[in-house]
Amino acid sequence: MEGINSRLDGLQAAILSAKLPHIMEWTKKRIQNASLYDKYLSKIKNIILPKTREGTEHSFHLYVIRAKSRDALRDYLKQKGVETLVHYPRPLPILPAYQYLGYQPSDFPVAVMLQQEILSLPMYPELTEEMIRYVAESICSFYTDGNI
Repeated sequence: MEGINSRLDGLQAAILSAKLPHIMEWTKKRIQNASLYDKYLSKIKNIILPKTREGTEHSFHLYVIRAKSRDALRDYLKQKGVETLVHYPRPLPILPAYQYLGYQPSDFPVAVMLQQEILSLPMYPELTEEMIRYVAESICSFYTDGNI
């Protein structure tokens, strides 16, 4: 069923109040980390990196790539100690809550295609360049070692 719950209790508010002074610093670090991912992943032909429109700035709450053989890559990375996620694995109009609208997957071909390719790489302010390089090298070795 459709719904939202946007209430914020006192404990959550207190935690967010403590975090708020750091948000600009953490966002800056995420942007730097995304830039490092771009640098280390840019030559891998089997993935597509996120793009930022000209004249805008991305906060990189997530760093989501599009990957050929996404599920096999995800399994490979897990074996290498790299946790990944698939955020939003199904297009919203295809979820059971919206079944009453009568949409079919064929009504959203791009979203259906992307649900098979998207993969969120580790992204948080405390990532080091060494960690990012390890993730990138692991992705590179997956594609160069004939795993697809």
